[in-house]
Amino acid sequence: MDCLEYRRLCGADPNRQDADFLDHQHVCSSCAAFADRIRDLDRRLLRAMQVPLPAEDGNPYAAPEQSPDQAKTMWIGMAASLMLGLGLALVTWNSAPHGDLEQDLIAHIYHERAALISTDQAVPGQRLATVLRRSGTRMDSNDTLVSYARTCLFRGQLVPHLVVQGETGPVTVMILPNVYVESPTDFSEGGFYGTILPASSGSIAVIAGEESDLEVVSGTISESVRWDI
Repeated sequence: MDCLEYRRLCGADPNRQDADFLDHQHVCSSCAAFADRIRDLDRRLLRAMQVPLPAEDGNPYAAPEQSPDQAKTMWIGMAASLMLGLGLALVTWNSAPHGDLEQDLIAHIYHERAALISTDQAVPGQRLATVLRRSGTRMDSNDTLVSYARTCLFRGQLVPHLVVQGETGPVTVMILPNVYVESPTDFSEGGFYGTILPASSGSIAVIAGEESDLEVVSGTISESVRWDI
């Protein structure tokens, strides 16, 4: 079992007890920490949903009797508190580093897998420019077909998530301000080939399904992205 498969299963049921799941958790400290965070989130949500019991004689923990209007107000407040807590938990979950940079990139791609389609439809130039501008970057005109452009929350930052069309399929490009690497870092995981390229104000991650697309797109993107931070 690889890290991507473990985290997919853990998101569905962090308390699984099958042997493969537990074996991977035992040998991979980052995935074990990932599971601990999921279980902690489950516990906090469970506590948030616990409510006082109706008043009964002899029950020292019972809530006092309430009028219908008071009960309605209480439930509205509890619902608002639960939604606020859930929202904060999701923001924390999405923004916190969960593991190695490479693993987090692959996990993010899996989460946005609907963007990985082969198409000849480019996103409007104004949309691409807006997404890049939010992170202080721009892209010189070239023949690269950008089919997807979105601002995503990744490791506590809003970053551009692009998909460009390679010769054999879609290629993901994540522009990462303030995330530095000393030299190009190659990796392969979960059926993807990736490289993280150093840049003037951060780095650029390029991830493809084929190594040939990775080489072509990484060269084009690194030459065309401009940092205006």
